[in-house]
Amino acid sequence: MTFEELEHTADVRMRITAPTLPTLFAESGFALAETLYGGYRRETPVAAFSINAEGKDWEETIVNFLSELLLLIETEYLVPGSFDLVAEGGVIRGIVSGVLFDRTKHSGGIGVKGISYSGLSLEKITNGYELTIIFDI
Repeated sequence: MTFEELEHTADVRMRITAPTLPTLFAESGFALAETLYGGYRRETPVAAFSINAEGKDWEETIVNFLSELLLLIETEYLVPGSFDLVAEGGVIRGIVSGVLFDRTKHSGGIGVKGISYSGLSLEKITNGYELTIIFDI
């Protein structure tokens, strides 16, 4: 796991690190899913959806990506299990695969209303990228 929950007074604040931008986006998706479903086990995917997001910079793109993922989770009952992503020119695109929500397996988390720009930080570091982001609960 390359993400960790940080202390926050009212919401869920995460620090996510990854060697590449596509991996950072995937790990941020897993951090969102972990928040929503608790310690769920990743299973062999049975459903796949296209996911695309863009923005004026990578910070806006990651907020848009996670918002799009949250929409897929809520409307298609998707529990993400894998991401196949490409990042270029401020755009992230690819496929998110997973299983369908099952209350007996995926009910250990908390609801997320949205992705916040407050406290958002995406930086290039020695070993790749580091993202700090808040999920509004």
